[in-house]
Amino acid sequence: MKIVYCDIVNIDGPILQVRGVTGVSMGEEALLEGYGMAKVVKIQGDTVFMQSLQGSMGVKTTQRTEFTGHPFEISFNPESIMGRVFNGIGRPRDARPEIEGIKIPVEGAVVNPMRRAMGQGYIETGIPAIDGPNTIVRGQKIPIYKLPGEDVNDIIARIIRQARVAGQEQFSVVFGGLGLLNEEYIFFREVLEDAAARTVMVVNLGNESPIERLNVPHICCSFAEQLALAGQHVLVVMTDMLRYADALMEVSNAQGKIPSRDGYPGDLYSRLARIYERAVNFGAPRGSVTIIGVNSVPDNDLSHIVANLTGYITEGQLPVERGRFDIMKCLSRLKGLVVGKETRTDHGPIMDACVSAYANALALREQQEMGFTITDEVDIAYLKFADQFENRFLPADQDLTLDRTLDLAWELAGILPKRVLRIKKEILDARWKGKEA
Repeated sequence: MKIVYCDIVNIDGPILQVRGVTGVSMGEEALLEGYGMAKVVKIQGDTVFMQSLQGSMGVKTTQRTEFTGHPFEISFNPESIMGRVFNGIGRPRDARPEIEGIKIPVEGAVVNPMRRAMGQGYIETGIPAIDGPNTIVRGQKIPIYKLPGEDVNDIIARIIRQARVAGQEQFSVVFGGLGLLNEEYIFFREVLEDAAARTVMVVNLGNESPIERLNVPHICCSFAEQLALAGQHVLVVMTDMLRYADALMEVSNAQGKIPSRDGYPGDLYSRLARIYERAVNFGAPRGSVTIIGVNSVPDNDLSHIVANLTGYITEGQLPVERGRFDIMKCLSRLKGLVVGKETRTDHGPIMDACVSAYANALALREQQEMGFTITDEVDIAYLKFADQFENRFLPADQDLTLDRTLDLAWELAGILPKRVLRIKKEILDARWKGKEA
């Protein structure tokens, strides 16, 4: 028998308190008759605190409330989900019909580590600065750090359009937009139209409810998990996770939680981990979920709490500075699982040599800036290499296969004397493209 409650004792922003309730559980979905949905976020005796998913504007204390007995769920159908755009409660925002399919929980459990396969295969983005020295392994979670003043939307769009798994057709992208401006939404809708056959969007605009914003990453991951269980390799791209943390702070304050560092709630780490840990490789014949989360970094401070905690949870980082990836700060902790094993044997040696040469060149530039004159022919070669490396390898507006990326690295390494490259002789002899014998 369904019980309907009509005794809301307090309304504080999006938080509604219902008195005299028994038999409900945390996270349970509630229906506010004629109004919308809510989620149980706190139980104190017989008083239940609900978080309205559409805000509380217009809700009365006599609002009829019915608890459904199950967690917040959305509809999923792999046959009709591609090319669709959803809002923060999983409803279509593209003026097309509702999805008819199975019901899946939005905040499903994280996959048991014992059921996960080791990282296998890699995601090819077509961007040399990622695929070469910072290869992303399937099932990896990695953030793109957006420094102040940087516009990374073009890079995100390029990843959505170009990303692929070499030799695999079962690949799809789930894009999550958190707190997007209208012009950003229009921009990404155009991106979706270019890749509609394999892309799903879940979007919350900046002027919409912060509570819906908190659902966006979970809806993205739920869609991705279902597609992965059906055998697809899925890339989840979410922007901007700082807006997620800000929405979490706003909602937590409304719930009366005691703020922690910088005003963010004390459970920020676990809330972020609950999203990023949904990156998983299920192992064949099932697929994988790889997560790229864009994270703005206020004041160019990587010790900011959101960037800092994200660094502990994820497996590397990809900072963007002056429109391209800052290769000296980039890191993919899992690349060793595939580099040289599932890619060419010269992959690791040539990329290590190029990054090392670029670091030497940056040190020489500092000496030049201090007034020293560079006269040694090897040092001059390093500086020439750095110019070419920045102009041809680091720009993000490229779409190269991994083999072409490695060939480009060898071509640039040919600027340097052969003797300064710390690469095994047999590899060097087989791949060397410089003039020196």
